[in-house]
Amino acid sequence: MTQRITRVTARAVRIPRDVSESMGTAGTPAALTGDAAQRYRWATHYRTLYAADHLETVLISVHTDAGLIGWGEAQAPVAPEVTCEIVRTLFAPLLVGEDALAPEAIWDRLYAAMRVRGHTGSFLVDAMAGIDLAIWDLCGKAFAQPVYRLLGGPCRTELPCYVSGLAGANVAQRVEEAQRLVAEGVTAFKLFMAEDPAACLAELDALRAAFGDRVELYVDALWRLDRSNAARFAAELEARNAGWLEAPLMPEDVAGHAELARRTRIPLAIGESYRTRYEMLPFLEQQAAAVLQPDLGRSGLTESRKLAALAQSFHVPIAPHVSIGLGPQLAAALHLAAATPNFLRLECNPRVQIIANRFLRTPLPTGAAYLSPPDAPGLGVEIDEAAIAPFVL
Repeated sequence: MTQRITRVTARAVRIPRDVSESMGTAGTPAALTGDAAQRYRWATHYRTLYAADHLETVLISVHTDAGLIGWGEAQAPVAPEVTCEIVRTLFAPLLVGEDALAPEAIWDRLYAAMRVRGHTGSFLVDAMAGIDLAIWDLCGKAFAQPVYRLLGGPCRTELPCYVSGLAGANVAQRVEEAQRLVAEGVTAFKLFMAEDPAACLAELDALRAAFGDRVELYVDALWRLDRSNAARFAAELEARNAGWLEAPLMPEDVAGHAELARRTRIPLAIGESYRTRYEMLPFLEQQAAAVLQPDLGRSGLTESRKLAALAQSFHVPIAPHVSIGLGPQLAAALHLAAATPNFLRLECNPRVQIIANRFLRTPLPTGAAYLSPPDAPGLGVEIDEAAIAPFVL
């Protein structure tokens, strides 16, 4: 069976988001500084940009000569227009006429197109990832199978999740939200070190006081530690029985992560900053990562499954990174998790699920304790183009 690509489209999407509700959760983990009217603002305690009050992403559709449409999405929390232009100007012309049911060949072709120019990450690979998800969606539709079947079949039918951040103006409100979620069956939470380490530890202590060891607690340091203080902070987490320390150091610092891993028993979790196996291999070789967190909107399914296999060869589990995004990203993470033997837990943000389902013809499953992949052919998502149209830039 062969289907040829006839058209590739990319849409930059910008959807209003209630910052008062989302602050402290995935996508808006830290308070922002600067002019409130600015589209992007600096995080107060770490020099990186966030969208001030919108969810931004890129939706990609790939059309075939048999009339099928595959939906994909690129992680694009900042400047989605840049990713769109890469798709339209560089990648779409390369893909027209190619076999739509050959994800490996397409990934290799697109990566080769930019390899000799030094662009092995950032917006370019993000654009590739969005196309790749659309190609896998097409494969599933063409063969009338959910994508997890094409990835080798399910290793499990229920995927344990963890809630990514707690909303609330203070620790008491965040504990209250956690109590509501625990009553719904949630058994794991991730906290963001959005301010100073002492504030993060105080929140961790409050949750331990409320739940004891009935819940798993993870900490995301948002790359804000350095070699001088990371081991001390890790020791504090170890004393509090934290499940992992995520993104402790600058993402480029392989040696620093390896040194920290030798000095603590807390597993180090990394992955969202990296897009390919070439970037992750040095961390795994130096035993600098104990949990790998591939992001489907940055690595696609083709590369993410290789990242998972690479991690498995080092006896490292994966916990897919799921930040802010719409249906294709969320669904792709479910399919990868279901078909991956070394899967541990899936990141989950219930507020993002609600936004994503507004733009799907058939909603994805929601929840924060356990999720399952859709059984419909492909990724199991169909974008409601009329509903998303007002938010396309």
